[in-house]
Amino acid sequence: MRYRKSVTNGLFFVLLLMLIMLMSGCTSFMDISATQSLYKGAKYQGAYESLLLEAPSLLKKQGPIIVNYDLGILSRLGGNYSDSNNYLSESERLIWEAYTESVSGNIASFLVNDNTKAYQGEEYEDMYLNVFKALNYIHLGETEAALVELNRSIEKQTFLKQKYEQYEQQMTAYAREEGLDAPTVQTYATAFSTSALSNYLSASVAQALGEDNTLHFAIDQVRHAFSSQPSLYPFPLPSVVELEEDPFPQDMGRLHLVSFSGQSPLKEERVERVYVSSYNRAKIAYPVLVGGSSQIQAVRVSIEGQPMIPLQRIESISNIAIDTFRAKSELIKMKAITRAMAKAVGIALYDEYAAQDNNVTAGEELLGMIFRIARDATESADVRSTHFLPSEAWVGYVDLPEGTYIITTEFLNASNQVLHRSPGKTVQVQAGSLHVAEAFCPL
Repeated sequence: MRYRKSVTNGLFFVLLLMLIMLMSGCTSFMDISATQSLYKGAKYQGAYESLLLEAPSLLKKQGPIIVNYDLGILSRLGGNYSDSNNYLSESERLIWEAYTESVSGNIASFLVNDNTKAYQGEEYEDMYLNVFKALNYIHLGETEAALVELNRSIEKQTFLKQKYEQYEQQMTAYAREEGLDAPTVQTYATAFSTSALSNYLSASVAQALGEDNTLHFAIDQVRHAFSSQPSLYPFPLPSVVELEEDPFPQDMGRLHLVSFSGQSPLKEERVERVYVSSYNRAKIAYPVLVGGSSQIQAVRVSIEGQPMIPLQRIESISNIAIDTFRAKSELIKMKAITRAMAKAVGIALYDEYAAQDNNVTAGEELLGMIFRIARDATESADVRSTHFLPSEAWVGYVDLPEGTYIITTEFLNASNQVLHRSPGKTVQVQAGSLHVAEAFCPL
């Protein structure tokens, strides 16, 4: 009996470790409603300052990738483009480091859940990060640096399939090493391969730099994005693709108009019960992205002395985020099933041990019950993500004589009512130069 008691105490110690991991992995939620309220009220500088005060707590709860990303987005909305690039560059560096570490596997995430490791960033967050850095560089007059960032975004798009294949191979290898059957879950083949927005911006910058080959290739990729991904681009191809037929002016300045509206999807937890053996049904939890609805159906720009300019929708960031994350969500689901199978094996071994002398004590029965409760309690979905990505992107451009212009952007609903009007922005246009005027609507 002493031997049995010592083993039982050892198993109880393992249980305590599982509960500690549960507590450390499931407390990532943090209330940033004060910052979000300022953001939704288009008080972006105030939102940035509010988040800066909350940053130490957010860093502890959700990690440096989210903190730097959110500060980077909010600072650029307030016009602090250099600071924004510093934050976004740090977030990008951390995302890359997290990915390279994950390639070698993270056993803790298999044992409990993804909340036990630092947030690694999502592929769509990583891809759009470079788009925003590029826009920052255009504002700063550094067009060559902008093109570098856009090329990075495009390279990341081509790398997506390879990354998902690596994730699946990791999961299968772990199951094989532990002597478990690989879970039979239908993997999702993402429809996304090419971003029209990043390629359009690449074409715009390349044209200003006189890089005609890049210009024509990028415009072809915009057309390809619409023709090959109709589920992600369920709206007409914008006429701005005729950019390549409109030579860059030398006696005027070209002003690109870029607007963003809405808020990108947020993660929610999905819970299912699956059979991991003939008599063992376990809980699995995994995240899915759920998009919200936006009332914005049209965007128009007013420039003094010019007719009203309607912008055209070029990308649904929400559609692409949901599509790319769905592939990862299915792999996370497979990992959750694999973890459940591993836990089921451990519980079965304990049950076999407890019953080996046909005399299961009350303490052993209670411990077995606690193990089963802990098995399910230690499964929770990782619903962390960045907070301030937009949902839709709109574009247009106009050639203007040298001078100073005040630009106002209006965001309208389906009834043509103005729901949001951005404050007038002053832009100094120079002949033969590329300029950008941005506006944002959080609705």
